[in-house]
Amino acid sequence: MVHDYYEIDPCGYSEMTKKHRPRLLKHTKTLAMVIAIAIRNEMEDFHCEHLTDAQMEELNPLIRNAIATALYATRNYSEDDASYEWVNFQFMLIPEYWEEPELTEAFRKFVTFVRSRTKH
Repeated sequence: MVHDYYEIDPCGYSEMTKKHRPRLLKHTKTLAMVIAIAIRNEMEDFHCEHLTDAQMEELNPLIRNAIATALYATRNYSEDDASYEWVNFQFMLIPEYWEEPELTEAFRKFVTFVRSRTKH
């Protein structure tokens, strides 16, 4: 995968406090929760087959916090040196063999359902 996509800084403002300590805005926390539950729902079959509830309980906050960190760092990419370096390092870690992201099958089916419902 070629990393020629630097769509960073989507909101154009910083989440740094006046003392330059990072903090998460409510919006970022909410967005992280939505993304995390989408991941959790997509993993449900895998969870049932391979992970115990205790393992999922341990995994869920790791996923949520990693998402929140990535959202924070990408939002502050052009404002904060640490965020800039962290994001660039993450780009370097993405394996060449990873496929491009795509919409999940569940979401595509949901879109079809909603669109068919609104046509009537």
